[in-house]
Amino acid sequence: EHETRPCQTSAEHRQLDGGVISCEADRLCENGGGEPPSKVPSRGTMHPKRAATTALAAASCVILATVAPRTRAFRPPSPRRRHGPRESPGGGWPRGDRATLERGGATSPRTVDHATLGGAPSPRTPAGLEDAGKSAAADPSLPSEKGDDKAKAGLTLGAAIFNLIKGCVGSGVLSLPAGVAALGDVSGALVPATSLVLLCGAVSAYSFHLLGRLTAVANAEDGDGSVAVTSIGQIWDREVGPSSSWLVTLAVLLTCLGSLLSYSILLGDIFSSLSQTAGLTGVLASRRFNVAAIAALGIYPICTLRDLAALAPVSMSGVVGIFVTCVVMTLRAMPGGAYSPAGKYFGSVPVELRPSFGVTGMKSPSNLLVLSSMTATAYLVHMSSPDFYQNLKSTSVREFTKLSTIGFGATALISAFMMGIGFLAFGGATQGNVLNNYSALDGGATLCRLLLGVSLLGSYGLLGNACKKAYYQLRHRGKEVTDRLHYNTSRAMVAGLTCLALLIKDAGFVVSLTGAVLGSALIYIIPPFLWLRSTKRRMDGGFLVPSKSLRLERLANRGLIGVGVILGLLGAYMSVLNSFFPHLL
Repeated sequence: EHETRPCQTSAEHRQLDGGVISCEADRLCENGGGEPPSKVPSRGTMHPKRAATTALAAASCVILATVAPRTRAFRPPSPRRRHGPRESPGGGWPRGDRATLERGGATSPRTVDHATLGGAPSPRTPAGLEDAGKSAAADPSLPSEKGDDKAKAGLTLGAAIFNLIKGCVGSGVLSLPAGVAALGDVSGALVPATSLVLLCGAVSAYSFHLLGRLTAVANAEDGDGSVAVTSIGQIWDREVGPSSSWLVTLAVLLTCLGSLLSYSILLGDIFSSLSQTAGLTGVLASRRFNVAAIAALGIYPICTLRDLAALAPVSMSGVVGIFVTCVVMTLRAMPGGAYSPAGKYFGSVPVELRPSFGVTGMKSPSNLLVLSSMTATAYLVHMSSPDFYQNLKSTSVREFTKLSTIGFGATALISAFMMGIGFLAFGGATQGNVLNNYSALDGGATLCRLLLGVSLLGSYGLLGNACKKAYYQLRHRGKEVTDRLHYNTSRAMVAGLTCLALLIKDAGFVVSLTGAVLGSALIYIIPPFLWLRSTKRRMDGGFLVPSKSLRLERLANRGLIGVGVILGLLGAYMSVLNSFFPHLL
């Protein structure tokens, strides 16, 4: 809805957003894999069975209540929908703009379409350049924050931190224990693994903060507030140019597709386990049947929705689900717990999923690349960084620094904790989705699966919508999205992802590959590249005075780009080996 409206003032823009930041595109990885146990509950275990039956019924009610009122017809298009990026329906130029461009001048603020991903380059007004040339006391590469720290409608710092943590800490953290298992099946493997998770969190916070600083620069240079930068694509257009902005859109599209594929695999695992707990056997309890059934009855109807407001409360169940999962995993990981050799559920778990420690020992340190790839997806909210900055009640770099530090710090601690307790419960036998290790008779694990499944269905609609928007911007930019195009795109997307989910069982592989290639690009490469271009432009124009600290930071960002390229290539290589050729490691 936001992308089909004309450019608004900053206040109107924030009111339209309602203070809600969508981070579902940044939480781009889920996990799963492995066949769930097929053991049918025995007599005397009716409580888990009844719980699973109730869980399936509740999930069905949620799907029907969400989808049924909205699948008959679409809302008519908004009367304020634009035909394209500030062009008339016939494709002509607005009066005066062509002459301005031919003279080498900047485009007018009114020629920029805020609805498109990239938009047009923003003007360099004298006042904006003067503000951009003033160096802040704490950071000489930033414009003066004078006038930015005004109270306005928007998110408080506490609410923004909660949204940031919610965007990062999703079901993707359930794959991290498998990353430790790829390094070894001894408790000593947690030392380098935890260090890596915390280090990646610090680097991710820095690159996230870079994008906020670039948004602050854009606000200072566009002093009239006519253009609100809310995406990486718009920053790319300002610093690099609109001709290559399709690269950012393509990265967003592929990241969304990778996450949706892991969602499909994970949903198949979850509902297959719930079916077995409910007492179903044979085809009805198989993973492939559940992948196809949930795609036809749940995913496709949700992906055809245009009004996604009803999905927001459903996606919030993910916060409750992660909290409950953290509690259950902690209880199950305690010494002498339910999955110890003498535990309650040890015998109901297949041999290959039972806890395994000290069999292989520590493996090659190169296997840390698998964990680093998975970790990248756990912090991937960078596509929403400009939107986070603009929606803060106090839009200042000082407040954004607090948001980045506290938000990513809390995320790193939560991720490291859940990674540790998941690995300590099952060791080297940990699956790509750690919930697959738990017994179908485990009532606590059943509750976790239910909450996670409902959350993933809601997130599927939100992330699928972002995926389709990226596709429209690549193939149908400036055109109206008709109902026919919407339906056809939804059908093709769901059908393609379902076919891949039927073939690929391990969502952990999808998570690690997506994190290695796309996570590295969006965290370690694109933000420092844009910051280098911005500082060079302002130094060349005489609006930024070079200093020793600035030169050192520029050097560090060049190194970060190199590290991102290496991690992307080697991480993808190690992910393929770990999933398909583990004997070579």
